Amino acid sequence: MDVVQKKNALIVPQTLENDFGKGMGRFAHGVVGDAGDPCFFSHMRKGKSVLNKELQAVQLTKPPVKLAGKWLYMGGLYSHFGHCLAECIHRLWAWQLYRHECCGVLFAPKLKRYQKTYRLPDYIKDIFSVFGLEEANIRYIYELTEVDELIIPEPGSQLGAAASGAYLEFLATLQLDKQLLNQVLPAAFTPKVFVSRRNYRMYGSIAGMDALEASLQADGYFIFCPEDYAVPIQLKVYLTAEKLIFEEGSAVHLLELFDKIAADLLIINRRPNGNLLDDILKPRIAQYLTYGQALMLPALTTAQLAKPNAINANPNNALSLIDLGHLARFLVQQRFASPALALAPAWVDMMKTDVFNYLLKHAEAATPEFGKVAVDYLNSVNGFLKSVVL
Repeated sequence: MDVVQKKNALIVPQTLENDFGKGMGRFAHGVVGDAGDPCFFSHMRKGKSVLNKELQAVQLTKPPVKLAGKWLYMGGLYSHFGHCLAECIHRLWAWQLYRHECCGVLFAPKLKRYQKTYRLPDYIKDIFSVFGLEEANIRYIYELTEVDELIIPEPGSQLGAAASGAYLEFLATLQLDKQLLNQVLPAAFTPKVFVSRRNYRMYGSIAGMDALEASLQADGYFIFCPEDYAVPIQLKVYLTAEKLIFEEGSAVHLLELFDKIAADLLIINRRPNGNLLDDILKPRIAQYLTYGQALMLPALTTAQLAKPNAINANPNNALSLIDLGHLARFLVQQRFASPALALAPAWVDMMKTDVFNYLLKHAEAATPEFGKVAVDYLNSVNGFLKSVVL
C-alpha cells in the first residue's frame, strides 16, 4: 500500500453542505493535490476519486490555519455505523507504522448542524481500539488547515472495491481472536446466527421478517440484534459463528475487520445495490451467498418526497418485500436451514401489518406529493401479493 509524505499540505474539511450524507457529487474534503499526486488524497469509491474539484476550490479561497509538526492523515469521518466501517477506517493500517514519528492522526469529521466540535461515538472508539488507536491521538480538522508535514496513506479498501491483498495481510496481524479472547458471548448464543433489523423495521427493512426469524429460532438460530451489544461482543459473535445470515444493513460492514471469515455467510439483500459488498467479502470467505429477490417500495418519508423523482429513488429507509416462502425454501436448499424449517402461513399477514404500519408511520398528508406516492406504494404491494405462491 502506498504512502505519500507532503510538506505544507492543505487539508479541506467536511462542511454541512457537502461531503458525507449529501450525495456522490458533493465530496470536497481531502488533501489538496498537485499535478502527479495520487487520487487517494481525496475520498474514493469503487477505485476512483469522488472529488468535486469545483466545490473544493470554493474552500480554498479562505486563509488556512497553520498546524505545526508531522501528522498522519486518516481522511473523512462519518458517524454512520456502516459508512464509518466501509469508508473511514481503511487508512488506519498506517498507524502501526508511523505512530512513533508523528504527533498523531488527523480526521476531517462530518458535523451535525447543531455541533461545533465532534464527539466520537463509543462504537467508533471500540473500532479504533482494534487498530490500537485511542482518542487522545486524534486531532479533528474543522477548517482549511496547512500542515507542516503530512503522511497520506492509501486506503486499503473502499466502498464497492475489493480490499488489496496487502490490506488483508495487515488485518491478519490484528489477531482478532486474541483481542477478543476475554469477551463473553450472549447467553442465548448458538453457532447459527441470524443478524436482525427488527429494531429498524420502519426505517429500512424487509416486511414480515419477524415470521422468518421465529422459524429460524425454532431451527436453532440465535437471533442477534447487534445494536444491543458493544462492538467487541459483535465481533466475538461473528468470529465464533458457523452460519451467518444477515438482513442486509450497516451491521454487515463489521466483517470488514476480518481478513478471513470462518462462517458460511448469506446476505438477504433489501436494496437493488446490495451487491456492493460482493467484491469486499468474497475473497475472505469460503461460502458466500446473496439472496436478491426484494422489491423495494416507493419512499414515503418527507425528506425523500422533497427530492425530484422521489418515486424512483432508492432510499436506505424504504420498506422492502420478499416472498418469504421462497426464501425459506432457498435457505433449506443452500443448507442454511434444516429440512424441518417451517414458515407459518401467517407470514403474509405479518408482512401486511408492517406495510400498513410503515404507511401510517411516514404518512405526510400535507405534502403535495404524498397522495401519488402512497397510491404507488399500495399498488406495488398489491402487485407483489398477486405474485406470491403460498
